Amino acid sequence: GFRRTNVASDARAMYLHSTLTCRSGSALMLSLIYSELLKTLRLYGLLDFDEEISFPHDLNGLPRGYDKRRSKFCDEPNIMTAKSLLVEILQTLKGMFWPFQSNQSSSLFLNAVAANHHGPGNVGGSQARSHGNISAIEMAAAKSAQHRLMRGVWTNVRFGDMRRALAACERLILLNHNPCELRDYAALLYHCGYYKDCLQYLTSYQNAMVGQPRTNPLEMLEDDAVNTLTARVNLILAEDGWDSHKPAASYWTKNSEPW
Repeated sequence: GFRRTNVASDARAMYLHSTLTCRSGSALMLSLIYSELLKTLRLYGLLDFDEEISFPHDLNGLPRGYDKRRSKFCDEPNIMTAKSLLVEILQTLKGMFWPFQSNQSSSLFLNAVAANHHGPGNVGGSQARSHGNISAIEMAAAKSAQHRLMRGVWTNVRFGDMRRALAACERLILLNHNPCELRDYAALLYHCGYYKDCLQYLTSYQNAMVGQPRTNPLEMLEDDAVNTLTARVNLILAEDGWDSHKPAASYWTKNSEPW
């Protein structure tokens, strides 16, 4: 009785309790539910084989269970393990709550770096001034949305959520899934004003990528952006007294209220 829902149209599709209540959710949540159901059937002796979940990578397919003994090598990319399920969930949440969504055709990292070129906004200034690549009106809406999310009220994810994006990146780094998570996390730290930590993660990313050829045009753009961001952070750290005051462009504010 469960059906698949597009995550982009409804953020609740990524949450287990909502999926169980509405019987509608993302392919990831359905994979988790189906996997647990099959484990329960196996526990009670209703299945006499070890099961696996095949995850659909199209827009409409549903996850399906099958006999592990009959799996083939070509099935490996579609097999959903506990770690791969967690990675997919965190990456989806990271994309949902990423605060910089100016260009949907670009990568999350490039969008975050592109926001630097617009310059920091002035807190308390006129509504025409910008904060990164977001207007003051949009920043007010983003703070309001973040405040509602913290209270457990569903809201539009268009403006992103810095805390949740950081949390997703941190957990992906702990899983040691992809070195690119170090780079993305550094971009968020930059916007939060944590320049020393930003440089540390950028350096870790560059060390992890040594010897790996980059032939994809998008990957080459990202490498150039990494070098640009590294140079910018080094300049900031080189300034005298940079850490004696809170950065004006920091994403965080003392006031957690939306206004």
